[in-house]
Amino acid sequence: MMVNLMDKLQILRKISQTAVFIKFILSGSYVLMLIGLMDKFMLSGFAGKNFIIIFLAVIVLTLIFGRVYCGWLCPWGFLFELSYILRVKLFKLKKLPELPENIHNKLIYLKYIVLFLFIIITVFQLNLYALLGLSKNAMALVVLTVFTIISFFNPRAFCKYFCPVGALLSILSIKPLFKLKLNNNCVRCKLCERKCPMQIKLTNDVNQKECVRCFECKSACKKDAIDFKI
Repeated sequence: MMVNLMDKLQILRKISQTAVFIKFILSGSYVLMLIGLMDKFMLSGFAGKNFIIIFLAVIVLTLIFGRVYCGWLCPWGFLFELSYILRVKLFKLKKLPELPENIHNKLIYLKYIVLFLFIIITVFQLNLYALLGLSKNAMALVVLTVFTIISFFNPRAFCKYFCPVGALLSILSIKPLFKLKLNNNCVRCKLCERKCPMQIKLTNDVNQKECVRCFECKSACKKDAIDFKI
């Protein structure tokens, strides 16, 4: 029953990701959705109805469930996910590639620096795009292309180390209402860790703010040892 439930949950997640990704492509704007909205608001000082609804909805969802936006709705994350899944299928990998733990544990803080720089650039209206000779869309496409290639070798590298949206939502996900936890069924086989694209060591500590709620760990677990509840 649990396997069927997880299968349905993953199907629902894929439908959600695909629908948002199609909308993202049709919109013709390739800037990170949430960052694009924040950028528009901070530069114009205008909070339109759509901005308020989307921004508040993402905040509420994050406070309740954690970083579900990253795992269920982000079009960039969806593309990065397809990239590493392609490598898994091509090379029949049983374990996702990882960086050495000491390097990974330092790099995860880099995204907070990126978020800080983004806020500085936006607040002071620094025209970084003109300086680089690129439009916002062109710059976004370059970053998107580069990190899609990188994600083939290191799953969701952008999400783990560079994404300013991920940094913002991580701060809101320090103590979400619903948490991912290991229960007494866990036998420390570490199957969950092998399938985690965010390189979270679940058997040591479930890092709620780094988890993107993709539930790949729950799908991999054979003992029903991972709960997601209040």
